[in-house]
Amino acid sequence: MLKRYLGLALLPVLALIGAPALADATHDGPPRASPSPAEQEADCWFQFMEATSEKIACAFPAVMEDKDRAEIRKLTREVLKDAHCQVAIEIERALVDEAVKTPDYVFAVPPQPVACEIVTSRGTLPVAFTFAPRIEIKSGLATKATPGMDHVTGVNSWLAWPVVAYVNASGSIQDVMLRVVNAYLKRRHELVAK
Repeated sequence: MLKRYLGLALLPVLALIGAPALADATHDGPPRASPSPAEQEADCWFQFMEATSEKIACAFPAVMEDKDRAEIRKLTREVLKDAHCQVAIEIERALVDEAVKTPDYVFAVPPQPVACEIVTSRGTLPVAFTFAPRIEIKSGLATKATPGMDHVTGVNSWLAWPVVAYVNASGSIQDVMLRVVNAYLKRRHELVAK
């Protein structure tokens, strides 16, 4: 559903997935411009693949793909039109590393906050929710995954419920998560083997 959530930006998060770690508020000099979406994605990639800090902390934008935008419009009878979100990740590196090194493992991520602007038929509203991905790994391969969307605030439950149900049960989202997770696991195992 969220292109960047399920794409490169969350490649490692969903692979084994908050405070944004991109803007440094303590630096001297003129204020920095906000990082671009590409810079944010690159930072998350770096945090998962190369950084060695005890915590992985990064943030990135998430947008809907055209196909999913059309499905959500149909599902909500044109009430929900679009969404632009900021996903914040803060997770212990040890949790990710354990999932990488253990061939049979259930990787459950603590809830990660997401803040969105939701475009509806009546205007734009702020909405927040959490993602808590759960990934089952067997023989070193991810075999089952769910994004674990929950705790929606900012919209009525009658509007939130079908979206949450769609996101958490979508076979296409699970398929993308599995491809992303398995690519991440493969890459991490290749790096360890070097």
